[in-house]
Amino acid sequence: MYVALEGIDTCGKSTQIAALREHFPQAIFTKEPGGSALGATLRDIILHAHHTSGDSISHSPISKEAEFFLFLADRAEHIAKVIKPNLDRLIIADRSLISGIAYAKDLPESQAINLLSTQGIVPDLCFVFVIDKATLQDRLSTKTKDAIETRGIEYLLDIQDRIIRAACNTAKHTIHINAANDIATITQELCAHITHAMGSR
Repeated sequence: MYVALEGIDTCGKSTQIAALREHFPQAIFTKEPGGSALGATLRDIILHAHHTSGDSISHSPISKEAEFFLFLADRAEHIAKVIKPNLDRLIIADRSLISGIAYAKDLPESQAINLLSTQGIVPDLCFVFVIDKATLQDRLSTKTKDAIETRGIEYLLDIQDRIIRAACNTAKHTIHINAANDIATITQELCAHITHAMGSR
């Protein structure tokens, strides 16, 4: 069973992934971007928006089109090497093609191209972590922002809305998680849903 945790940065996905490792030690844990050897390299390029120019490193942002196709390359490799060979096991992923569709925003045919990169494979169960504006502002104020987070609160909230829509249109089953709840409550909720879904297969 392929399970994906989705949501904007600071929503608490990483914390819950760590907790789920203890509850489901038999599961395969992975992430996008960076869930494969190729993906680890692409992730550094995307998140830090660096590109090589001669012998120097420029910090100029890459174009949104280039960023989109780098994500697609990572996703295609991740599906081929990690997800598809292990669909008979429990796979828990930090992000999926749903983020790809949401972050692409207005690029045409994003959903179709993302589905092509995944060979049509989508999460059986997707948890979308939903965070309110005040909580998001508070969490961002205490961390160093990456290239995506520096685009601002309203940008991130817009992405959150797009993630919600993409998950509902793409995953086989979607559950919304209140990211403002305490860690233990969220962990308990996730475990209950995953256990139930596994028992229904």
